[in-house]
Amino acid sequence: MTEKERIAATRMIPPAIPVGRVARLEDIATRVGVSRSEVSRVLNNRVREGRSVGRVKQEMIWSVAKELGYQPNRTAQNLARGKTDTVGLIVKLDSSRELYPHYHEIVGALTYTLNEWGLNLLLVQCDDDPAPCLERLARARTCDAVIITDMQVDDPRPDHLERLGLPFLIRGSAPRTGLTAVGMDNETVGYKAVEFLRRFGHRRILFHNVGRTFMAGQRRYQGFTKAVEEFALTETVTYEDQVYKEEEMYALTRRLIAGADAPTAIFAADEMAAFGVFRALADAGLRVPEDVSVLTCLNARFMRRLNPRMSVINVRQEEVASEAGRLLARMLRGDSVEARQTFLSPILEEHGSCAPPPPH
Repeated sequence: MTEKERIAATRMIPPAIPVGRVARLEDIATRVGVSRSEVSRVLNNRVREGRSVGRVKQEMIWSVAKELGYQPNRTAQNLARGKTDTVGLIVKLDSSRELYPHYHEIVGALTYTLNEWGLNLLLVQCDDDPAPCLERLARARTCDAVIITDMQVDDPRPDHLERLGLPFLIRGSAPRTGLTAVGMDNETVGYKAVEFLRRFGHRRILFHNVGRTFMAGQRRYQGFTKAVEEFALTETVTYEDQVYKEEEMYALTRRLIAGADAPTAIFAADEMAAFGVFRALADAGLRVPEDVSVLTCLNARFMRRLNPRMSVINVRQEEVASEAGRLLARMLRGDSVEARQTFLSPILEEHGSCAPPPPH
């Protein structure tokens, strides 16, 4: 821009913008002396070489837009691009409408990570039959992609989403090859739980698992079986995967500790199950870890406030979710992302709730 043009630009008298109204493309166009469409093209980096305004006018448009505090209409931009800048997280709530504790880690990590990529997170409720929900999402274009979690062994959602053409990523273990997934190595979780308790000398162990209809439960069972066979514990270990809720785990624990071959160590599949175990032991007058050792899984922050603190196999929910969010954001940006399973490794954290079994 020449000095003469700069002086002319500074002498332009801008039209008054009514108090309380944000600057619009028309305001910039009037100020610079070009059409609204030209302003839109410049600000959206869609300048047509040789057909749009020259470099001087482009600089003036950017300068005036900054001076007036112009903010683009993201809704209009997204409509033009056919994008929503939104990622859906598929959840399934029962009539209690309660999210399991680990979802707080997942939602927090995804919201923060996606925001760094200019994306928003939308929670989407799906019922037992996911087809209507997914079809509704695809038809309404509510989001650009979805994240599916709590994968089942015969999960139909990947096939539905592929047929609908809606991009997706799995947070967890993929039910088949050829899918993009980020999850925890749950086979190692199952193995490590048994190996850790056996290291203290425990043989009578209650291993509580999530249902084997879930990919996480199936993989934990594989690790559990491998460890039990390796350490010759087949005759002394009790396996359970049909108990889910805290009260059910409480009842199971009370029943088992009253038996002749009561477990000296308990692995609880998640925090809520661990709460049931702790209450059952306390009500029976048993101490942790002097009488019974307790190990659990996951890493919800509220568990770190228990006293005594509980030893855990940290499955790094926050890190898994963050990595899933980054990978999906790259997919939406158009980066080449290999369709494969990525596993993070669990971390064993000892906090004093496990000890050798009491002497006979």
